[in-house]
Order: sequence, then C-alpha cells, then structure tokens
Amino acid sequence: MALAGSTRFAAPHPEKPPTFWTRESRHIKQGLKTGAAGLITYAIYIHFHLPEGYWAVFTALVVTQANLGASWKAALYRTAGSTVGALAAGILMPLVGSGVVRTGIVLFVLATLFAFLTTLHPSFSAAGFTAALVLLLSSQQQPFHLVWLRVLYTVIGAIVAFLVGILLWPVRARDGLRTEIAKFLQEAGKLYAATTNPANREKCSDSEFDGMQSAIAKGSDQLSTALDEARSEPSFSRFNDADYAAAVEELNQLKQRLLALCHDTDLYSRATVVEALVPELKALTEEMSNLFTSMAAKVRIGDTQFNTVQLEKTERDLDRRLQELRDARATSPFNLDKMLPFWSFLFNLKEMARSLRDLQQHLKELS
Repeated sequence: MALAGSTRFAAPHPEKPPTFWTRESRHIKQGLKTGAAGLITYAIYIHFHLPEGYWAVFTALVVTQANLGASWKAALYRTAGSTVGALAAGILMPLVGSGVVRTGIVLFVLATLFAFLTTLHPSFSAAGFTAALVLLLSSQQQPFHLVWLRVLYTVIGAIVAFLVGILLWPVRARDGLRTEIAKFLQEAGKLYAATTNPANREKCSDSEFDGMQSAIAKGSDQLSTALDEARSEPSFSRFNDADYAAAVEELNQLKQRLLALCHDTDLYSRATVVEALVPELKALTEEMSNLFTSMAAKVRIGDTQFNTVQLEKTERDLDRRLQELRDARATSPFNLDKMLPFWSFLFNLKEMARSLRDLQQHLKELS
C-alpha cells in the first residue's frame, strides 16, 4: 500500500559517477582474454603447420567465456558435440556411399537428428555443424581423417581457452553468482522503493517502472544461469550447492511477491487508510528498503554477516499496533473496499520481510 502523499523523504546524496574502467573493466578483460586465446591458438596453428588448424582458432574464440564455470561447460559441450557429429558423419558416409543424392540424404538425417537432440541438451549444438562439415569436405579428404582433425582441433582450442581463463584474470563462477545475487537485490530494492513509496513512484514514469519489473524478471533468469555455471565449475574447494540453490529459490519467491505488489500499486494508492493510524507501517517499509540496499552491498564484497534486529523490532511494533487497532475496533469506520487493499498489502509486505530473513540465513552459509 502506498502511504499518504504527505510522507517526506530525505533527498539522496548525489553519487559520484563511476569511472570508465570501473564500468567497463569486466568487459575489456573478457575481450582481451578472448583475443589472447585466439592469438595463442593461431600461433600453435602456424608454428606446427597444422592442416586446417584454423578450426582450433574458431573453437578457442567460441569457448572463451566470462568465468571458469562457463568456459568449462562450453569446452565440454563443444568437444562432445564435435566428436559425436564427426563420428556420426564418418561412420555413415562409408556405409551409405558417396554421391550428391546420398550425401544430401545423410546430411538431412544428421541435421534433423542433432537439431532434435540439441533441444534436449545443449551439448549437441556443435554436432550438426561438425557433421555437415565432414560430409561436405569428404570429397577432398578421407572422412575419418577429417574426423580426427576436427576432434583434435576442437580439443586444442578448448584447452587453450580454458587455460587462458585460469591464468589471465580468472573469474570463478561462484563469484559471478554472488554478483548476480547482489545485482538482483539492488534492482529489487529500487522496484520496492518505487512500489511502496508514493514520492518515488510519482518521480518514476510508467516506462521506467515497467523497466524495473523487466530487470527483475531478467535478473531471475541470470541467477539460474549463474547457478548452473557455478555447479559446472571444476573446483578443489567446497561449493555450497544446496545453500546457493536455496538462496536463488528464495530470491524467486521474493520476485513473485514484489511483482504482485507492483500489479496492485494503483489499488493500494486508492486505499485511503490514514497514515497516522499505522505509523509503524512506514517504518517497516523504510527498514526493508534499507535492508535491500545493505544486503546488496555486503553480498557484492563477500560479507555474509547481516543484522536483522531492527527489521524484527519494526515487525513487532507493527503487530502490536495492529492488535491495538483490532481491540479498539478502530478500523470499523472504513469500508471493506478500502480495507482489503490494506490487508493485502500488509500480507505481501510481511511475506517479503520473512523472505528477506530466510534469505539472509541462506547467504550466511555461502562460501
């Protein structure tokens, strides 16, 4: 429920704009890593005079990813897909025979098969392309020679890309997951402030408000991807899979509650419950808004020590005031159509507070 428009909020301090390096360093490093992987593979190709070794360069450029988990997964998928596709084409061609029509039939069968398998698992994404490559070039070389070269160059390119990821500005996937959690909390805090604060909502256009909701939905997808990459990352240290998964699940629950509040913003604004009747509600909304910001900042730097004492105190104060209102039957003069939005907002608000407390417990267990 948006509280009465008379609520005053302190003007935020202007933030110092980040430098170009602060904003873009991650992307610049990723570009340099990709270029280095391609250059190293190219040097191997030239130095050893590898026939058609440019495929190793292509593989290195494709496999180099933003973190080790993503690079490892890309390397495995690329190698597995290329191997399966090359072997399938290499085996079928001698059995079916050569010729334009026969090659076309095999190409159709393998392209259809691997396109279907790719919908089931992404590791087959390179299989169809590799099979087509072996089929189309089989007239120039023996099929199994092409198979051997294709698999060998894929392995070389994948190894180079993965080693570059380890040695040059290594980024662990779990660190990327923490970053995504912090970004999600930050975006959720912005949307929460715009939803529960009438002054912020008035300053925010409809397009900006819709953009905040889209950012939350996109952030949820990015969390799932980051969690999958963290699970795939080879590591000698313990990864708290269950706790990270529980934290991501709690964030998804938080997203659902927050979007539910957004959909009913106008309804809450028309609920003319006097602010002075429940001043503790304003204190709770402000405390939760501050908590979003502080949690995002701490998760970003790897701090998992959170303080929920003030949140719990504001909840107790609110419950005590609501009980007093019930005992005094103070809400009797209000119509049901005005009280229902209030109770609906209050329910969602308390559920979000519970989700934040549960989230903090999960985040404390992260390594």
